[in-house]
Amino acid sequence: MSTLAQTYMLWLNFAGALALMTAAVAWRRREVPGALGLFAYLMMVAFWTLTYAAHWGSSGPLWPQVWLLASFVGAVSSPVCVWLLTRLLTAPSRKVRWPEWTAVLAVSMITVALLVTNDPLGLLFGPVAGLGTAHTLLSGGPWFTVAVVHGYLLILLSVVRLIRARRESVGLYRQQVSWVLLGLTVPWAGSFVGVMWGPVFPELDITPMSFLVTGAVFLYAVLGLRLFDLVPVARHLLIEQLPDGVVVLDRRRRVLDLNQAARRMVGNRVQSPLGLPAAEVFGHWSAALHDLRDLGDQQLRLALPGGRHLEVRVSSLRDDQQVVQGHMVVWRDVTEQQRAEARIQAAHEELQQRFHEIQRLQVQLREQSLRDPLTGLHNRRYLQKQLALLETDTGAVYSVLIFDIDHFKVTNDTYGHGGGDRALQEVAALLQRRFQDQHTLCRYGGEEFVMVLTGLPAAQVQSVAETIRRDIEGLDIYYDGQSLRITASFGVATAAEHGPAPEQVLLAADRALYLAKNQGRNRVCMSPPGPWLTQIGVAAPD
Repeated sequence: MSTLAQTYMLWLNFAGALALMTAAVAWRRREVPGALGLFAYLMMVAFWTLTYAAHWGSSGPLWPQVWLLASFVGAVSSPVCVWLLTRLLTAPSRKVRWPEWTAVLAVSMITVALLVTNDPLGLLFGPVAGLGTAHTLLSGGPWFTVAVVHGYLLILLSVVRLIRARRESVGLYRQQVSWVLLGLTVPWAGSFVGVMWGPVFPELDITPMSFLVTGAVFLYAVLGLRLFDLVPVARHLLIEQLPDGVVVLDRRRRVLDLNQAARRMVGNRVQSPLGLPAAEVFGHWSAALHDLRDLGDQQLRLALPGGRHLEVRVSSLRDDQQVVQGHMVVWRDVTEQQRAEARIQAAHEELQQRFHEIQRLQVQLREQSLRDPLTGLHNRRYLQKQLALLETDTGAVYSVLIFDIDHFKVTNDTYGHGGGDRALQEVAALLQRRFQDQHTLCRYGGEEFVMVLTGLPAAQVQSVAETIRRDIEGLDIYYDGQSLRITASFGVATAAEHGPAPEQVLLAADRALYLAKNQGRNRVCMSPPGPWLTQIGVAAPD
């Protein structure tokens, strides 16, 4: 054996050993998509190179042919393993259907069958008697051409798949795909040159030799770039498994792509939605999609028939020149969220109503606590609050008018307490009709009433008091089939003459009331100015 042959055989053995070692590393990561494909490919590469090395190292009339046939099994099986590797690496979620398996495996299985049966019809090796050297296979029979074309088509399909995956990858993942491409294309490029134009070096097939590069490249990709360790999740896998509907439209609003969630929402209305106008595919949403008539970057909610609600986001798809080439519409079913929000809103409105009702009741209770239950006028507590407010207002102009019903005890004795209550109610109704809450109207206690009149001069206050006195005198009060008449005595004091303290004004008005009763009742007395009230005594009448 020549030195060149020994060197070549040593090279082949080393390449096979490196392929076996890398296959062992891939087997340890076999649970990762693509790792089993790399394992199968490297095992075929190792089988090819080691059997070809045995062909070169064997002697005699039989063994060189046997090892050459065995190496050809590796040659026709390797493209299938390359296809399997790239298929698992780039599309792990898509199942391989039986027509695809048939197209990939049929040619290789027939070729292996011809090799095992020594090609009795000469379909693989042609009319050549015996195999001769390895390179005589390049001028083989018609099935050899089929096997070669089939193998290179699988290699080409795998390379295109990897180039596409590389374009869609970034960073470390792009480096991984680039090294996989390098490990595949180097030996098969040499093989293609040898098949098309003959061997580069006489008597030497460079394809098995170049598998040393394949083993080294894949070993670096697995150990150095962490291939099958840090594996990117395919973008289409993410899109397909999204629970949100995703639809891609072109500039003419035709459906270019849609994921499984979108297909479920389309239902069985359209057999194949791709290429159809969006208005036709989603025609059952026509009323709701009216809000999307002007496509552009936007986000909104759509109410669909049947009570469904979608949160829709529309994004423009632009090229490198920022020209809009289409749109991506992503929607999320927010029906339950909408219902929850509606329930929350209804609960909020109910709480608001209850809150307002509580506020109303609080106001009512507060008002009731400040009103006399018999007459409906404010009570003494309310009067004290109003006087306290007047005390803080140093510039206030007001007068206090106090009156009570004359001989009220006689009225109660004659007509009963019911008659007295009716008289008090009629007086209160008279005051409310005349003033309609323009001034402070209070029942001070028993048959006594107090009025605080604001913004009126003393002469006008006296005139108001006189008018009320006459109205009370003219009341026709009926109770229990009887008619009763009453009169009232009035005392009036002004803040200008008896202030500034409201209690002083109230006291002056009270003294004036006693004066009116002492002078014969059913009259109005103005409290004279000056300190005389504190110097003389006025006896309180009965």
